[in-house]
Amino acid sequence: MQKIKKFSVILLLIALSSLMLISCEKEKATPQESAKIFLDVTFKNDKTNIDKIGLTEKDYASFRKEIEDGIMQGIAEGNTDSSIITDEIKNNLKADFIKGFSKIDYKVNTISTDKDTAEVEVKVRGFDMKKIIDNSMAKMKEEVNKNPSMTEKQIYQSAFKMIGEDIAKGTLVQEPKSVKLTLTKKDNVWLPESETNYSDDMLSAIMSE
Repeated sequence: MQKIKKFSVILLLIALSSLMLISCEKEKATPQESAKIFLDVTFKNDKTNIDKIGLTEKDYASFRKEIEDGIMQGIAEGNTDSSIITDEIKNNLKADFIKGFSKIDYKVNTISTDKDTAEVEVKVRGFDMKKIIDNSMAKMKEEVNKNPSMTEKQIYQSAFKMIGEDIAKGTLVQEPKSVKLTLTKKDNVWLPESETNYSDDMLSAIMSE
């Protein structure tokens, strides 16, 4: 499980550090709106309102590349056996996660706002990893029973494929988890604080066990 989840930490840290480089001339979005736009760009690849948080098309393209590179890095670091986790499997897993991320459900509400600091609550329905793993194990047992000559390599590769498929479908928990996010105004743009526990909390919410 830790191998499957590890890349998400990298993804979210990259997202936070990338957004800290953004600035604009005047405030275009409230803290609640800024948090929602940030999440939409990160998870849904939605660039509709990127100008409101100071992102240009060039910034956006760079930001998305960082996210996709982070996913690949996390998959590679979490699973070092290249004979099992081939480039094809890595690319398929990356595509599955990107598709699954687009189906994560979240709502943002403002908790408090003052001159330069704000706190918002993000209620997230993330992946139901217990259900995804349990489903994959059940399917894997059936497959092994049908084909007992499967090698360990084939079993692992089939398991990754099944897990990826369930993630891509957007198998989510029923009850949302609450994540608090602190934003600070920098050059009139509300940005997430990189020094908070946001990444760990969001990771727990989107990869629920």
